[in-house]
This record gives sequence, C-alpha cells and structure tokens, in this order.
Amino acid sequence: MLDSGNKSLTGSFRHHQSKVLSHQWEPAEFALPVFECRRIPGAGKGMGHATIITNRQIQFKFPPQSTLTQPKKSKRSPGRSKQAQPRPSSRSAEFDLTSSSQLLDRNEERQLATQIFRYRQAFQRLVLKETKVLGHLVGLIQDWKSGYSRIDSICNMGLSESSKRKKVEPKLRASIRKLDKLSTELRAENSETRKRIHREVVKVVEALMLRPKCFETAPFQGEQAKKMLREYQALCQKIMLANGRLVSQVARSLCGNSQILPDMIQEGYCGLIQAVTKFDHQCNVRFSTYATPWIKQAILGAISNFQRNIRVPENFRASHRKVARKIEEIRKQGFEFAGQNSGAEISLIADQVKMSVKDVERLFQVQRDTCSLDASGRRTSADATESFVVSAIADQASPAPDLLAIEKEKVQRVRKMMAQSLTSREREVISLRFGFHDGSARSFSEVGREMGLTRQRVCQVEKQALAKLGQVTEKWVAATA
Repeated sequence: MLDSGNKSLTGSFRHHQSKVLSHQWEPAEFALPVFECRRIPGAGKGMGHATIITNRQIQFKFPPQSTLTQPKKSKRSPGRSKQAQPRPSSRSAEFDLTSSSQLLDRNEERQLATQIFRYRQAFQRLVLKETKVLGHLVGLIQDWKSGYSRIDSICNMGLSESSKRKKVEPKLRASIRKLDKLSTELRAENSETRKRIHREVVKVVEALMLRPKCFETAPFQGEQAKKMLREYQALCQKIMLANGRLVSQVARSLCGNSQILPDMIQEGYCGLIQAVTKFDHQCNVRFSTYATPWIKQAILGAISNFQRNIRVPENFRASHRKVARKIEEIRKQGFEFAGQNSGAEISLIADQVKMSVKDVERLFQVQRDTCSLDASGRRTSADATESFVVSAIADQASPAPDLLAIEKEKVQRVRKMMAQSLTSREREVISLRFGFHDGSARSFSEVGREMGLTRQRVCQVEKQALAKLGQVTEKWVAATA
C-alpha cells in the first residue's frame, strides 16, 4: 500500500530496510509503488496483470518547469470533444502499471536529468555551509578508514573500479584533518571569511565523489536546503514513475509470469534508483538505455541471492562465472575433466585464470549447494523402508571404528603382558594410574589413598612395573620380527 501524503512505504522492501547496504535509499525518501498482482480471467496460467493499489488518489506535486514542453490546449469546447473527459472520483484510485505515468521524450528526459543534477548540486552546496554536516561526513570517512564500512557505501564508485579507488582513497584519508580544520574556521563571524571557507569546503568535498545518500542523511537544519531536497526528490520520482513500465518489462522478460514477478519488480526499482542517481545528463543516450543494465543487475542479483539457502557474495559469483567460462574454453580445446577436485585440474584452471590454487578450491567449495538432513534417500531392500541423508553421515565427534579396534587390541595385549610379568600390586598400580578399570587416570596421591600407600611408594612401584613391561615388550618385538 502506498500513502502519498506521508510518502511512506509499507510492506516488505528488503533492500531499503537494510542498514548494511547504506548506499541504498530509505523508503521515506521516495514513495515507491508497491505492486499487487491479480489474476485476470481468461489470461491463462500465471499472472495476467499487475496494478498499483492505493487507499486514495496519489497527488504528486512537482516544481514548476517552464522549460518542459507542455501539451497544447485544445481550442474545442468541452461539448464538442469526441472523447469523454474523465471525472475526478473520491473513491480509492487504481492505476494500471502501463498507464500510471506519462512517458517522456528525449528532450524532456534530458531537461529533467539536467534539473536533477542542478538541484542535487545546489542542495549539496547548501548543506555544506553547516558544521554539523561536515562532522557527519568526517564520521563516515573515519568509519571507512577504520574498516567499519566499504568505500562504495560512501563514494560513487564500485569495488571493481580500481583506477578510481587509487585516486580517491588518498584524498579520503587526507580530507579528514582538512575538513576538521575547515569546520572550525567556518564558524567565523566575518561573512566574507565564511564564504571563502565554504568555497574551499565545496572544492574538497566534490573531489571525494561522495554519494547523495551521505548528504541526505546529514543533520542539516536550513529551510532552503530542505526545500531544495524536496524538489530534488520530486524530480527523481517523476523520472522513476515515467520509466515504471520499463521495470515491469525487464522483470517480465527475466522471470516471466512466475510467482516472484512482484518481488522482482520491486528489486528492479532498486536498480532504477541507482540509475537515477548515476545518470549523466551530458551523455548522448536515452535514460531507458542507461537504466536497463542497472535494473537487470538488481533483479539477477536478487534471484541469485534467493535461489540458495546460503547467500554467496557477488564477487564470488563473478569469479565462479569467470572460472566456468575458462573451463568451457579448455574443454573445447580437447582437454577432458574427470573431476574438478583433482590437483592437476585445479592447477591447470588456476594457471589459466591467473588465480591461486587455494582461491580456485575455495570457489568450488562455495558453489556447492546445501542439502536437508531430512531429505529422503534410497530405500533399503531388506525391509523396504525409506532412509534419510542424516543416517548416511558419519559422526565427526566420535572416533573411527578402526581406531577403536586398534585401541581395544592394545589394551588386551598390555593386560596379557601385565598378567605374565607383574605382581598383583604392580598390576593394580598400573591399572589405576592409566585408567584400565574405568577409563579415568589417577594421580600418585589418589592411587596411594585407594591402596593405602604413600605417594613416593606408588611412584617406585610404577617405575618397577614399567621397567618389567619394557623388557617383555623388547622380547615380544624380537620374537615377532
């Protein structure tokens, strides 16, 4: 359900409720549509239609845009119009997915993207006038430096963009002390000094390529900045709603009319949000062309996360795909793989993909899927009862049966040698000391208390008994050699 008055989102929206993925936008920032799919009679199997259901009409208020092309008003009178004009209704509004928003042409998209960029830049420069915002940005950078967050959560880049990371990481480390100093100087009473310091702050911060989320979560107090943020969010929401059918089309092409289609549409909106924040208004490409890979990446990432019981990170999946492609190339050259666990095959794969043998082995181990212990196995032929996987798994905590047999054989031979060569007192001392009776060994004092001897006497008896057993063992080894 979507409440347009408070711009709040209710329902399960996994990415936006996650605090770990800090680069995602929160639900309160945009009133994203939540889809409820209904079966339409005669549509065949699966879902035939997707609609947006709301309690009341959605009224989106956008800033006045004189530059956008407005539709020309018809000079005909209302009575002569061929099409009946729809009347506003006070009942709950229901919007079709394919007609819930007006499509934008190329010029409108470019003008809207230009306005989004200018509003975002103006908002960021406005909030940088406040010292609390600088302290917030310094805290985010310190969290990254301490290892509590990743660089892609605060900077507008990916983990694989090594060239950007090499340029930005030294600037991030050097900016902590510089921003602290500028924050102190920003409190000066002279207005000219504050303007000069503000220009320096803007120059330092814009070189860090920080994400818009870092500024939007900052504790800014300026009314002008709040107004600028609302207008910026309204513009972003307008371009998102104009491309709503693109998200539905991409999701339907990837997963068809399956039961996960509504969830994948919501995941696609996560990719659309990323496309809105990263779209460059100066590039000569349509927004739909730029946003389609982001939507596909979000949907495919969600599918791969949900299709396994244990989630595998994206970097492991990318490395595994790289290894799988290399294995197919090697097979086409005529090399046959008997099994991926042999040392020679893993070494060959590691040389081809330029990875270590340990990393390749780890990739194969990670990609193994899980199995339930209660899963049914083969039926036994004796009583025709169904067995389970748990019954075929050995207990790693208990010793192996062959080791138990060896230990039992050792104890029997030691007792036989003790009966042949030791006196009754010596046998009792050895049995208590090494736990032949109940499996628990005892100290000299405990053995002395049980047998009524001193500790020194028990030690002497043990030495005599061990010396005799050593002689018997040497004779037995010489006889069997």
